[in-house]
Amino acid sequence: MGTHRVLEVDTVVFCIGDKVEDDFGLPVQWNAFVKHPEPRFPVAGLSYEAYDPEKEQAVEGVFVAGWSREASSGLVGYARKDGEQGAEAVLQYLETLPAGESSTAVLQRAREAVAQLPHPVVDNQDVVRLAEIEQQKAAELGVEDFKFASNEEMLSALGKQSPAG
Repeated sequence: MGTHRVLEVDTVVFCIGDKVEDDFGLPVQWNAFVKHPEPRFPVAGLSYEAYDPEKEQAVEGVFVAGWSREASSGLVGYARKDGEQGAEAVLQYLETLPAGESSTAVLQRAREAVAQLPHPVVDNQDVVRLAEIEQQKAAELGVEDFKFASNEEMLSALGKQSPAG
């Protein structure tokens, strides 16, 4: 049924649809995350920095790129280019940080921020565990492959509560 590839990554965010997720934790206007109107780290004249219009300030250290920056705009190749340019903006930002702060501290702050989101978060360990659960289920059913039919079923199998539940 096609080509399958395994990506050894910690996090994958799929952005499919005509708008961004309203309750992700970032300000949204016109179905998109709000970008800073006067970015400190523009790339090709574009802003990748998240912005809080109520506070009239950047969401410090938060960047959006690709379809998470502009939902469903353009082709996949454009989203990739936008992602690469967003990464350039992040690198510019990182150059301004004090050299003494450890990456462990930065990652811990990021994990704490993600833990505050109002919905379950699935990380790489969860994805690996879900694959194992699906393999077990396939063996129990005597089928070659098994995949859960919904996000709610996957979250339940992982012991995580879905947003509706």
